[in-house]
Amino acid sequence: MSIKITWIFAFVFTCIFVLANYGVQFSIGSSNLTYGALVYPISFVLLDILSEKYHKKDVLKMLRYGILLSFIPSFFISQPYIAIASICAFLVSQHLDVYIFFALKRMFPKLWWLRNNVSTIIAQLFDTLIFFHIAFWFEQSWSWIIIAALLDFSVKILSSFASTPIFYIFAIRSKHKLIT
Repeated sequence: MSIKITWIFAFVFTCIFVLANYGVQFSIGSSNLTYGALVYPISFVLLDILSEKYHKKDVLKMLRYGILLSFIPSFFISQPYIAIASICAFLVSQHLDVYIFFALKRMFPKLWWLRNNVSTIIAQLFDTLIFFHIAFWFEQSWSWIIIAALLDFSVKILSSFASTPIFYIFAIRSKHKLIT
């Protein structure tokens, strides 16, 4: 992955991450589900597509740049505890997704759908647990946190399965790098 491509995708991740941080502050209707839950899963399918197309060290470098770029804007558009929770969850879950993805790719090279969904679902479980515990521990009741986390994780699981065709089209069927 060239440095130009690294920075382009780092910026794309930054946009997704900051938009998710902003959206998590707003509930959908009267539910405990937030708009951030609809935006953030996009980062996982993109990360898996990049992991299929590029080397692990390149994907991790791009991811770290994206985290660095996301840090300051997150504090401006969201409350500090949301920004801190997001950065912590993003840092752990996205790295976990990459490591699990590449381990599954090595063990089961032909089972592309397995590495795509298993790495994403496990990483998003950690993301949900970390985020909701840090972001809302002193702000919401324990029952609210549990319900919101379960709703959020449910959306993430559904989005993982729903994004499988997108992963197939851009990562498996397409034999070319995304951008050269």
